Amino acid sequence: MVSLVRLFGLTLSSELPLPGLVAAPEGSAVDVTICRGSVGAEADLVIPEAGSFVVRAGREIIVDALPGIPERNVRLFLLGSAMGLLLHQRGLFPLHANAVALDGRAIAVAGATGAGKSTLAAWFSRQGLGLVGDDVIALKPTGEGMVALPGPPRVRLWRQSLDTFGLGSEGLEPSYVDPGFDKWDLPVPLSDHEADELPLGCIYVLSDGPGIAIHRLGGAAAAGALFDHTYRGAYVEQVGGAAGHWQAVARIAASVPVFSLERPRDLSQLDGLGHALLDHARAATARTDDADRSAGQG
Repeated sequence: MVSLVRLFGLTLSSELPLPGLVAAPEGSAVDVTICRGSVGAEADLVIPEAGSFVVRAGREIIVDALPGIPERNVRLFLLGSAMGLLLHQRGLFPLHANAVALDGRAIAVAGATGAGKSTLAAWFSRQGLGLVGDDVIALKPTGEGMVALPGPPRVRLWRQSLDTFGLGSEGLEPSYVDPGFDKWDLPVPLSDHEADELPLGCIYVLSDGPGIAIHRLGGAAAAGALFDHTYRGAYVEQVGGAAGHWQAVARIAASVPVFSLERPRDLSQLDGLGHALLDHARAATARTDDADRSAGQG
């Protein structure tokens, strides 16, 4: 049975089950087809824990799964690494970040693996903010600026973060089937998931520090941070090289403010961090809205 779902602003037609994603309206034009097949030496990606993948022209993914591998594990790499390559091929910018909706704009928080992006996304969601996506956000330039394209309606949390929210793993699906991998998918109700693209308001880049501090990054520093936090940045050379990618990060840095967000890695300070970030983001997006109105009147 073929699944027809939406992800990153694209309609996917998939021979592999893709549970948990937003269903596409019946009759939607298909942007990407996902099918099973034998790929051999043509593979663009070889994942020893899952199988091989061919990703063609931003429009097709062929999945050659290894025998006996749980489908959940194959999906992890299909919707992660393989989709990351496809986004690069389509000229979209995959940022290693989460994003939530605040006052009609997407607020993104970028960071390395394990930096706490998903925990922050879950905290925002529990405050009533709509989730745009977790771990990977696709950015697209438009005539009016950058927009964020929605990812899956879920956050992935380690056991420690579940404990922080007073949640257990009962009823949750593991993110990856392995006895030593204690990470779980926490679904977000579709009513709390932003299914449409949103203007990008600002980007915060997580870093370590003794306390909570936020400061704006200048042009070169902002572009460098975005380059460093490109999702699957190793694929850049496969789709045109670093020069074009630097142009993309410079365009993003010029169109939206980028801030460094220092914080201690201490879950007991999560409430303080979340509220400080929301207060700052509200002020930053209000300034952006005022600037947009002034430009429109000019």
